[in-house]
Amino acid sequence: MIRALALAAALLLAPVAAAAQTLTVTNGEGRVTTFTPETVAELPRGTAKLAGKTAYEGVDLASVLREAAVPQGPRLHGRPLVAYVVVRGRDGYRAVFSIAELDPAFRPGAAILADRRVGAPLEINEGPWRLVLGADAKPERSVRQVESITVTVLP
Repeated sequence: MIRALALAAALLLAPVAAAAQTLTVTNGEGRVTTFTPETVAELPRGTAKLAGKTAYEGVDLASVLREAAVPQGPRLHGRPLVAYVVVRGRDGYRAVFSIAELDPAFRPGAAILADRRVGAPLEINEGPWRLVLGADAKPERSVRQVESITVTVLP
């Protein structure tokens, strides 16, 4: 009986777990790009230390933004510089950044969507992705369980 209940619960929760494994990025023009673990895995990877202590590894955030047609590098000038980025976790926690803060040409240190911590996959309460900014001295902007990134260009 218990085994049957456990199996039923696993089958009911499987679609929820699968849906939770996606990342949506909305660029400043309103275009939505959806990433899966497979599409994220194809992007360049990097490493960063959270608050200078714990080592994380994952996909380079600039690559994710580039794939979603968010201006980066030489294209980041003029009007796009008045954009801000909201990174939201599954629990509703959010952090806000100017677009330049997330561009490697404007700041030191790596910005990654980590999927590994100290060489092991992230725990369920952190993953599937955690925002880690290597230049941040404090971990408060390190959003766990990242599910969406939204870019808004101010008028």
